[in-house]
Amino acid sequence: MGSFIRSAIFLFPGIMIILCNSCEEDDLVRRDEHNLPIFEIDIPEKYLWSPDSGLYIIGTNGLAKGCSCPIAANYNQQWEYPAIIRYTPAGGSSPVFEERVGFRIKGKCSREKAMKSIGLYWRNEYGNSSLVYPLFPGSGTTQFKRLLLRNSGNDFGLTQIKDPAVIQIFKDYARVDYQAYAPCVLYLNGEYWGIHNIREMICPHHFKYHYNVDDDLVDLLEGSPFSPEVEDGSCDAFLQDVIGYIENNDLSITENYLTISDRIDIGNFIDYMIIETYVGNKDWPVTNCKWWRENREDGMNKWRWIAFDHDVAFNPRYVKDVWIGDLYGEPYDHGKCPGFFIFNNLILNDDFVQEFLSRYIFFLETVFDPDRVETIVMGMKKELLKEYPRHQDKWHTLPQWQWESAVDKIVSVNRERNKIMKEIIYELYEKY
Repeated sequence: MGSFIRSAIFLFPGIMIILCNSCEEDDLVRRDEHNLPIFEIDIPEKYLWSPDSGLYIIGTNGLAKGCSCPIAANYNQQWEYPAIIRYTPAGGSSPVFEERVGFRIKGKCSREKAMKSIGLYWRNEYGNSSLVYPLFPGSGTTQFKRLLLRNSGNDFGLTQIKDPAVIQIFKDYARVDYQAYAPCVLYLNGEYWGIHNIREMICPHHFKYHYNVDDDLVDLLEGSPFSPEVEDGSCDAFLQDVIGYIENNDLSITENYLTISDRIDIGNFIDYMIIETYVGNKDWPVTNCKWWRENREDGMNKWRWIAFDHDVAFNPRYVKDVWIGDLYGEPYDHGKCPGFFIFNNLILNDDFVQEFLSRYIFFLETVFDPDRVETIVMGMKKELLKEYPRHQDKWHTLPQWQWESAVDKIVSVNRERNKIMKEIIYELYEKY
């Protein structure tokens, strides 16, 4: 924890006294040392390190979540504690906002990482019900009820930008929903806490602020299309109107295809399938699969898919592995075959196949163009270059030269992948 110890005592309503023990100048926030935005979080130490209630440790009051190495740990709990946050934009000399929020540990298996993802929750009981600030330039919203300071998930300790890189590559072209991104550094109770990814959190409020959808009318599902987990709303309409309809109707028939097109946003689904099959996201489908709709007859009630969590994308070991459902390739995991159920029925329709392959060619030639991808990824690397040595020293991640090599590998893998996929997709296009 270093030599700086800060205790925070919260007083009703929303007043906090900070008690600093052994405050040393080197531990204080030096805003002129960073070229990235700065988040500061002040939270009582017991909520981080206490054996029975500390969220950042294994502790003595833990919960097992499964994953590859299940551990009964405090950090797996859904506990939420009050905290004070401050934000200083890149190049700023002082914070531009200070908010009282809820603090949680977030993520799935990545909760086990040394540096953990942190969820920030705005609620009336803390003060403001939402944040209004342009955190993400070019984003469709400046209002947020929840934010994620992400540790880069399973990519922590590697490139630190894998999922954001995929998002930055497709976001200006793809008709899919995604989590906006900006890098930052975090100070936790005055101690430097490394590079984090500021991300939107996918929840009903996300769709409210982006699409003006009543968050009480959002159906948000995750997992297998046959037995989806309900994050919000209900899965009944999806199972009946989409899965049930497909199971009982041949989509090669134009009338049936048009019916399902009224229930699924076909353009969104095509772009979503292109992205996931191109980047080689082996955590997908079934896992890391989310979709949503507005549950009303007079609104945006087609189901739409959300591209997220590409921490294992562009893996050089799997660059030649291609699986596009029944259209091409062999399953790399038969347990994930249900994730292609909708796609495998849609490709029975010639119009869908032609639209899918034509759009795939556009992505190959434009979105995933090797030179374009290199420009984007190198720009992201440049953003972190100055900060990375300090982050590495804090968390003992890859030495700088290895980190740079890992980031560069995204570019080289994309070049190889682009060539492989062009051969496959152009051959399929000629065939169909």
